[in-house]
Amino acid sequence: MEDLLIAPKTCSQCNSEIQLVQKYCNDCGYPEGGTEQEQSGFHAKQVIKKREQAEASSQIKKARNSIFVVAAIAFLSGIYYYFKLEDSSILIVNTILSLCYLLLGFWSQKRPLVALILALLVYLTTIVINGLLDPTTIYKGILIKIFILGYLSKGINSALQLRNA
Repeated sequence: MEDLLIAPKTCSQCNSEIQLVQKYCNDCGYPEGGTEQEQSGFHAKQVIKKREQAEASSQIKKARNSIFVVAAIAFLSGIYYYFKLEDSSILIVNTILSLCYLLLGFWSQKRPLVALILALLVYLTTIVINGLLDPTTIYKGILIKIFILGYLSKGINSALQLRNA
């Protein structure tokens, strides 16, 4: 007698092998043996998930751009105060700070959550130190500071959402 070979069943969404009696795919969760309503619900959830991921990526990109803006501001203010006060230590410190922000900005492409948290901590530390040295700096550029803090916070929140997705 010939042996009957039954071809293994594969998921129509991810092509992974599933058992004939299995209702849901173990890999992607698609209800292969489910009702039409369950299958359309799965597709709707996938569309919503992709849209949320795109929005989160957009927020992370805005936060990354704000890090680059802070790097430019730090460098340009170092140059300005170097010529105004003729103090090279200000230029050196601001150049190092600017390089730190640049590194964090580029690192945020690979590890957005960690890089954005570190950038936020460095930024807040810089604001506090400047405020201790000269209390009038707290109010100078307050709108820019609020925007940068907002973008970094939204970026961190989006990175957390992507991580938990």
